[in-house]
Amino acid sequence: MNIAGALEAVQAQTRSLITYAPPLTNSSFILQSTSVAGLLGGEEAASTVALLQVCDKRRWLGWYNSPGSYIMGRRIRRVAHSAVEGVVFDPDGDPESGTEIVEIDHSLLFVHDGWSKGPAFRGAYSGSVIRETGPLASLLLKRPPKTPCIAIEGRLSQRVNVTVASLKQVPGLREHMTFYPRPHVFATVPILASLATCIICGLYGQWYAFSMILLGILARGFACVFIGSGELIFDHPKPAEGSPSGDGILDYDHELTLLKGEECVVNAVTRGRMLFRFRSKQACRMVESCSILLIVQAIAQLILIPQSQLFGQLMFLVSLAVSWSYNLWLSSVDKEEVRKEIFREVLGEPNLAKFTFLNRVSAVVFLLLALSCDRRSPGNLERLKKIMDALLPNDAEVWEIWKETVVEKLRNGQKFQFEDSHHPNLSASDKTLLENLLGDAESAYAAFEEHRAKIVPQEEMTKSNGQPLQP
Repeated sequence: MNIAGALEAVQAQTRSLITYAPPLTNSSFILQSTSVAGLLGGEEAASTVALLQVCDKRRWLGWYNSPGSYIMGRRIRRVAHSAVEGVVFDPDGDPESGTEIVEIDHSLLFVHDGWSKGPAFRGAYSGSVIRETGPLASLLLKRPPKTPCIAIEGRLSQRVNVTVASLKQVPGLREHMTFYPRPHVFATVPILASLATCIICGLYGQWYAFSMILLGILARGFACVFIGSGELIFDHPKPAEGSPSGDGILDYDHELTLLKGEECVVNAVTRGRMLFRFRSKQACRMVESCSILLIVQAIAQLILIPQSQLFGQLMFLVSLAVSWSYNLWLSSVDKEEVRKEIFREVLGEPNLAKFTFLNRVSAVVFLLLALSCDRRSPGNLERLKKIMDALLPNDAEVWEIWKETVVEKLRNGQKFQFEDSHHPNLSASDKTLLENLLGDAESAYAAFEEHRAKIVPQEEMTKSNGQPLQP
C-alpha cells in the first residue's frame, strides 16, 4: 500500500470515530481574541519555570499547554545568551584539573519574583562600601522579627525603622541550593486538562486547535526538561584569615539594618549571588532552541487559532485557563516557600530586633552606639564618622558641631548628657536646631541603654562597658 492510500485509510478511520457533529457547529460566533489569550500570563509561567532548578523532579511535570509562551520564550532566550563559561575545581581533587561548566544569571528568570538586589552597605570596620548588595539582603529587609517592633519616643520628624540583625554562620553551608519538596497533587491537573482537550479536539476534527494545544504541550515540556537540568548555586566570597568583623549598615530609604557577624556570614548577605549552572554549553544551546520553539508557538497561535471553529477555540481556552490557574497558584505558594528555605539554608534563624524611631537623627546615633559597643574588632572612630556623614549628609556648621560633640562622647565612652554649650557664631535658629539634635542623641542613648541586652550579646557586654573607642 502506498503512502497516499495509507493516509486515506487513517483519515477514514478517524472520521468513523466521529458519530456526530461537534458542539456549536451551527454557531456563527467566533472568539477573535482567543489567540491573544496565549500571550497573557507570561510572568506566572516564567516564574514556575524558574523554580525548576530549585525543586527536584519538578522539571518532569511541565508537559501542558501554558499561556504566555512569547514572554517566556524571550525571557529564556535572554537566559541562554547570558551564559558564561567557566571551570570549577573539586577541593578534594587534583588542583590541576577542573570541570567545565556554564553559568547564567538567575535574576533574568526571577526578575519579577522579589529577587531584586539589596540596598547599599557600609562596613563599620572593613571600610567597604557596596552600592548594590545581593538578593539575601533584600530578603532580610522583608523578614519580620520574632518579637514585636519597639517604638522609641522622641522628637517627631520622619519615622525610621532600625533592625539589628545578629548573624551566625550556618554549619555545613551547601553550595548547591536544591530542595526536595513533595510534588503537589495538583501538578497533574494542567497535564490532564491539556491532554484531554487535545484528544477531544482530535476526535471532533478540530485540527487547528488540536495542533496548537499539542505544540504548547511539547514546547513547554521540552523547555522545562532542559532548563531543569541546571542547578541553582549560591556563591559568596570567602574572606581571608584575620579579616575584621563584617559589621555594617544596610541603608534603604527609611529602613536601616545593622548586620552584626563575622565577615564570612556578612559576605553571604552583601556579596552572595545565585546563579544557574549547566554542565555543558550544549545544554544552553538546547535551552535557546526551546526559547525559539516557544516564540514560534505564540506566533502560530495568532495565525491558526482564529481559523478554528468555536468548539476548538473553547477547548484551547479551557487548557489555557486551567494551566494559568495552576501557574498562578504555584508561583505564589512555592515561590515564597523557596525564598524562606534558601534564606534558612544560608543564614539559619538570625536574631532580629526591630525599633521604630520618630526621626532619622536618633536612629543613626542608636546604630553608632550599637557599633561602638562591639569589641570583636577595635573600632575606628573615623570610619564611624564617615558612616554618620553618609547617613546624615548635611555639612552645615551646626551639623558639624553636633557631629563632633557626638563623636567626642563616643571616643571617651561617656554618657550622652549634654550641658549648655556656648557657640557665639551660631544664629538663634541654629542654636535651637543644635538643642534639638542633642536631645535626639540623648533619646537614642536612653533607648540603647534600655535595650542593650537585645543588641549586644552577653559575651560582648562584659568587654564593652566603660571602654572608649580608639580614635
